[in-house]
Amino acid sequence: MSEKVKVGDRIKIIEMDDGLTSLEKGSIGTVTNIDAEQELIWVEWDNGEKIALIIGIDKYKVIKK
Repeated sequence: MSEKVKVGDRIKIIEMDDGLTSLEKGSIGTVTNIDAEQELIWVEWDNGEKIALIIGIDKYKVIKK
């Protein structure tokens, strides 16, 4: 199950079902915003993309510092 995240956390994709992005399993990024109302976690990915994860659908893990 996905963990609680906060702005500034580094996260890694475990599973994401989005055909509109080149992101894949193992992609890493930094959380920039959390929109709890729309259940989105906005991330600036290391490849330059800014795509949100969907809370409860996409699977990710927080990378421990």
